[in-house]
Amino acid sequence: MPTIRIWALESDNDAKAVRCLANKLVTYLQLGHVSIQTVEGHRFMRNGRTPGSVDDTLKKAVQNFVSQGEYVIFVIDTDSPMSLHQRRQEPNSHINRIERIISDSNFNGRVFFTPAVHELEAWLLIDCLGVACYFASKRSQYKDNCRSKVLVNKSFAGLVKRYQKGNTEHIVETVPGGDGPKEYLEEFSERVLLELNPNMSQRNIRDKRYHEKIAPEVAEHIVIDGQILRRNNSLRELGNILAQLK
Repeated sequence: MPTIRIWALESDNDAKAVRCLANKLVTYLQLGHVSIQTVEGHRFMRNGRTPGSVDDTLKKAVQNFVSQGEYVIFVIDTDSPMSLHQRRQEPNSHINRIERIISDSNFNGRVFFTPAVHELEAWLLIDCLGVACYFASKRSQYKDNCRSKVLVNKSFAGLVKRYQKGNTEHIVETVPGGDGPKEYLEEFSERVLLELNPNMSQRNIRDKRYHEKIAPEVAEHIVIDGQILRRNNSLRELGNILAQLK
């Protein structure tokens, strides 16, 4: 049974969310027994005091996993084309560090890179119905058969339909630091909370709306099938990589 390590250098929460989605891809693609694990990326980044030592730490960690017969898949947000271009100009950016690892011939066929275009939230937004059910299922009336119950509620179903994009990679910040998938998901979650409770205060909405810490929990409610998977090419590419390693 192959072991695949999901390594998201930017956020351990991202790694956990991607692990959940990867397991769903394994099931959908019928890849059999595959062990999807994560790496605590921040721990490795903290261990390096200088840029060069960070690279050495990363390389040694990857070598350790590979020597045990494991595979490594790096995942980072790519943000907008402008932000990506800016990152490539920074020698010690995450993407440049990853590409230096990928280019090492010792890791051919063992280490891969899958960018979340443009953010991890774009992967979660492939299934707005699932996102809605993360929030709705906390209420007793939606706890069981949530997806079916949302769809028979015309107002709720209409909200989900309005926010569901056919290609979530098109939800992109127009300028560096501008609104992108994360902000889109925050807005959608606020609308969902108001649908569930029109009298909810703005303070409670801000507290309970989507934030990065709950990404792994939201991912648990995402459904992956052929139609839904077509909404994001980079997530589909993760599935393609997993299929090579079964």
